[in-house]
Amino acid sequence: MHSSLHNFLIAIAVTSLMATSARAQNVSPGNAAVETTELHVKSMIEKLASPGFSERQQATKDLLNVGTESVALLEKTAASSTGETQMRLRRILLQLRKRLFDDQLEAFMRNPSIEIAQRLPQWDRFEKISGHDDEALQIFGEILAAEPRLFATRLFAPSELPALLEGRTAELAKEFSGLVDEEFPIASVAAVMLLGSEPETRLIRVTSTDISSALDEPRFSKLITDGVHAKTLRAIGEAWIVRAGTTTGIAAERPLLFSMKHDVKSGRTVALRIIKSKSNRPDMILSLLCLASLKCTEDLPLIESLLDNETILWPQRGQVVKEQVPGDPPVDTNYNVRTRDVALVVAACLRDIQPDDIGSIARPSNVSLFTHDSLGFRTEQARTRALAAYRCLADK
Repeated sequence: MHSSLHNFLIAIAVTSLMATSARAQNVSPGNAAVETTELHVKSMIEKLASPGFSERQQATKDLLNVGTESVALLEKTAASSTGETQMRLRRILLQLRKRLFDDQLEAFMRNPSIEIAQRLPQWDRFEKISGHDDEALQIFGEILAAEPRLFATRLFAPSELPALLEGRTAELAKEFSGLVDEEFPIASVAAVMLLGSEPETRLIRVTSTDISSALDEPRFSKLITDGVHAKTLRAIGEAWIVRAGTTTGIAAERPLLFSMKHDVKSGRTVALRIIKSKSNRPDMILSLLCLASLKCTEDLPLIESLLDNETILWPQRGQVVKEQVPGDPPVDTNYNVRTRDVALVVAACLRDIQPDDIGSIARPSNVSLFTHDSLGFRTEQARTRALAAYRCLADK
């Protein structure tokens, strides 16, 4: 009894000392635990070069039982090692990858269960996006099986994922032919959308553009509309659109058009990002039209705050709209589309006011609600009359 109490008090003292040391170095206990694990792993690696056979064998056995968090350290050490140590580390890494990913994926494919899924990369995110029913489990397995290298990299070496994802999405983009009678790589597309939608994943160069190019595909649209797994695939597509809406640098046009076509509510996040950035490009037109298409009446105050914004959105700088005159060459006109013009038509739509009721010549479009070049006015007088008409009807 006395011995047990003595050991218990020593354990408390050691724990207290470690916590105090961590605070003194401005390191949290969690970080201290990580550092302790790394020191332990490094110690095991050093023993791989021990002259004693039994010590090398024990070190190998211990390293084969480390967790995922230690794989990156082992790979880094293997790259900088030589001789016997490097050879042993490479063999250990092959077995670790097999135990921690390949074997788990194989077991999951045989028996799709939440218990096994929890041992695989990205399950927590996938579950939040798509749920965990039998259909979701089946799709999760198909996605991982389609792109095992991507998911293994996310698990073992996340810093290497951006470059790998860039290369893979470029390959996939070449398969987006638009031909509806050809098989579509849907599992791979869902995989890159799932990985790309994670906020922590850096999307370098044209990766986001290549991912979004799938949104143009008629085959993808069909699969999320009436495909067998439409619900889950749509949810993954929406997750990608949310990433596009919360990350600057991701082109907005495709996510916006896709959201309008399929009534994807997360398209609002993309639209609001562009509007709040005060864009002076055509994506501002599309963003405002997206809010109208999605019937975002809660954004009316924001839209109406743009009714005095004179930024010209169309035509682009250096271009002039010409009018065809019968029997004569085309002549330049003062016609243009300003932010205020688009905001006016969108605000009218959200209040169930027809564009022609306020004097707008906006032409309907099956793609973007209204054609972009029809949203403007020829003169300031016409703008002023349209705004006055809107305010009169809005007040009723």
